[in-house]
Amino acid sequence: MAQGRPDIPTALRRRVLVEAGHRCAIPTCRQTPVELSHITPWVRVRLHKFENLIALCPTCHARFDNGAIDRRAILQYKANLGLLNSRYTQIERQLLLALNRHHNLRDEHGEWRTDDPNPIGNLIVYGAVHLPFGMLWTISNLIDDELVSVEGLNTDVLTLHLTSAGEQLVSRWIDAEPLN
Repeated sequence: MAQGRPDIPTALRRRVLVEAGHRCAIPTCRQTPVELSHITPWVRVRLHKFENLIALCPTCHARFDNGAIDRRAILQYKANLGLLNSRYTQIERQLLLALNRHHNLRDEHGEWRTDDPNPIGNLIVYGAVHLPFGMLWTISNLIDDELVSVEGLNTDVLTLHLTSAGEQLVSRWIDAEPLN
């Protein structure tokens, strides 16, 4: 910590950590533990403000400080966190990333690659997530916003797929582009 710089107040620290789910705010990272980083350096603003703080893992924090991650991207990650958190639950955000990750296991012809083991087990099979019908309410915002499609509404198990709108949202989120 810089000499003479006051500690970040506990309530403010908690708010920033909760915003990022106590994980790195960069969606392709999401590691723990995290540190709080000033988006505009503290030595320039000499204030601890929510809008200027973001949770980053030590690696991403160092990459941001040395310029490997630019300030504009960090600002967009911060803005996107606010939009995503105000609309989607943690379960919904994780589902988007999981579907996108598995969606990207297709080869250049759109065929499923079989050489890549499924890290999530049989929960995701060929780009679809299988969800018990009673859990439909947990992803209602994704359905309402047409980011996922649902098959099997007359069965006990639903099959979810990422729609093209869902693919676009996740791509923009990961690439630190505006979501609105």
